[in-house]
Amino acid sequence: MECFVEITRADGTSERFPLEGDQITLGRSGTAGVSLPAESQLELEHVLLAPRGRQGCWISIAGDAGTPVTRKGKPLANGMLKWESGFEIGSLKIKLTAKRTTVKAGGGTSPLLIIALVAGVGFLAWTFLSDSEGMMPSAEGMEAPPLFAEGGSCPAGGSGQMLEAQADSRGDRYPYDPRDGVLAVQLFRQAAACYRAESHEPEATRANRIGDEVQNQVEADYAARRLRLHHALASARWADVERDASALLAFVDQVSETENPWKEWLTRIRREAAARAAKEAR
Repeated sequence: MECFVEITRADGTSERFPLEGDQITLGRSGTAGVSLPAESQLELEHVLLAPRGRQGCWISIAGDAGTPVTRKGKPLANGMLKWESGFEIGSLKIKLTAKRTTVKAGGGTSPLLIIALVAGVGFLAWTFLSDSEGMMPSAEGMEAPPLFAEGGSCPAGGSGQMLEAQADSRGDRYPYDPRDGVLAVQLFRQAAACYRAESHEPEATRANRIGDEVQNQVEADYAARRLRLHHALASARWADVERDASALLAFVDQVSETENPWKEWLTRIRREAAARAAKEAR
């Protein structure tokens, strides 16, 4: 399924960008998937866009965004939007679409945008590699591991009702520990599998639906936390780097891949950031 985001400015000109991969960001930064470097009303990375197939697109707004995001005149923080709907950021109108249509004059990728994207690669390298005190560990070539595998199976001796109760309990604790959100989704998947094995199809459908809702929220929070870490590294806010790296390590704690370079990188920058924050506090 091919998905796109269309940006329409106050003067009526438009640009269209493909939504590729599991998630991309929209903002002024050259490293944003949808980069609009000339739009001063945008943050470096203002909005996270995460396509969800035929369901639509999940969006999440940066918590420190100066220009509010609205939909039909009402503030929007995050949520699932259907294809062919949209939102506004200041004077910009953003439309999410799965249709191939011709946009107005002024569309296409301009030479200025290409230059900004190339410059963004250098900016990203600077963000992760250097500061006045020396080199921070690099994340070049690394990707954050996915939190969830497809589907789930009923464990030996498990029952749908028992596992759903455990999932509900983990979900209630998620605001206090990211690990519980990840575990809640896994338990809802297992509960659905057990319900199906028990020939309780309505209960299986319910467990899968709730699991989808929790998964969407956890994945949005996971992406937003990575965005906050990027900003904290860029501005050398070491206490924030330590906090965000710790939170991300909690998210990936349940990932079965024990030796992941990105997880190792998080551990290193958390340790380095803690040392620098302590030094600044003295």
